[in-house]
Amino acid sequence: METAGKSGRQRGARQRKMRAGRGRARMRGPAHSFGPPPFRMQSLKLLFALTAASALVACGGGSGDASSPTPAPAPSPTPAPSPGVGSNGTLQTVVPAAVYADARHRDGFDQLNAVRLGAGAGLLAQSTALDTSAQDHADYLTTNGYNTASSPHYETAGYTGYTGVQPSDRMTNAGYSWGYAAEVIGDIGSSSASSDCVGDLLDTVYHAAIMLGRAVDVGFGYGTGTAAGMCTIDMGSPLAGGSALQIPPSGAVVAYPFGGSTVAHGTFRVANESPRVSTTLLPNATAGTPIVVGFRNQDVVAGGTVTITRFSLADASGATVPGVILGGAGVGGTNVNADSDAGLEDFGVFVPSSPLAAGSYTVTLQASISGGRALALSTWSFTVAAL
Repeated sequence: METAGKSGRQRGARQRKMRAGRGRARMRGPAHSFGPPPFRMQSLKLLFALTAASALVACGGGSGDASSPTPAPAPSPTPAPSPGVGSNGTLQTVVPAAVYADARHRDGFDQLNAVRLGAGAGLLAQSTALDTSAQDHADYLTTNGYNTASSPHYETAGYTGYTGVQPSDRMTNAGYSWGYAAEVIGDIGSSSASSDCVGDLLDTVYHAAIMLGRAVDVGFGYGTGTAAGMCTIDMGSPLAGGSALQIPPSGAVVAYPFGGSTVAHGTFRVANESPRVSTTLLPNATAGTPIVVGFRNQDVVAGGTVTITRFSLADASGATVPGVILGGAGVGGTNVNADSDAGLEDFGVFVPSSPLAAGSYTVTLQASISGGRALALSTWSFTVAAL
């Protein structure tokens, strides 16, 4: 796919090669194949990212285990950390109530916003235009499968339900004038309508960063029939003034899992996300729940760069959990592995090397932003639920 956007922070033109990866080992096909015929595959995650001009643009996809979907429990937001947080943020803290007629759309909207609220990312407002573009593409994929173009995010003219080549085109055609555009597709291949599509997408590295990013509006679409588990989520910011929103105040960060939250399980199916985290860093097919931190606050937007000196995880006994640290553009420091994927810009992620057992875990973050206020959040704890 290709989308475009605008941000207050200029990094120069960059373009990332779109990459596609395999799903689980039981799938067949070359590296750029999407596996068996549509909907016969169990779980395939895809993420493609491309930057245009100075903006981050991304789209992606995810999947869960269609055979035993376990919706994530709704997290309880924790109060914003203080003192040390400035009052100059532009986060959306109130949005109109969603007007979805069915429970699945409402639940997805509420689940994503509950996570964003607790994480400090700001709320997303329902956009009927993005609902249209997301549902149009979900219908297209349901009817035609995933192999009509080079990416599941593309459409090809002439196929039933065609509404635009790429997400930004479909958003425009649905009446959304965007300055930033992103799309994620989850649970590809799942036939279970009870699949926890939003939760599965959040249990990743690149997808989670996109879903906790700068968008202000959102729309949901769902597959039907043999593609009932699939969801399409379109996110954007309007061309007029949208880029000035969803910026945490000085000293604040976005963090997920956030303090006091409970995640449904401690396993990240790292081999199911593409682009895949480097096999040199995470050689196994599974890892632990990623701890995703977004540093794009007012200090970073003003030109600050992020330096991490410690980013660690400990279990309830205080033992250190082994893992790796990824840092997007503008994020560096001790033991930070640079990751150039556009979806990770201004994010740092700690990924445990192995799945996390049920129990309590404490995150320690020591980082600074040049020219900015000291970060207020340095330690927090979350719980992995018992299965």
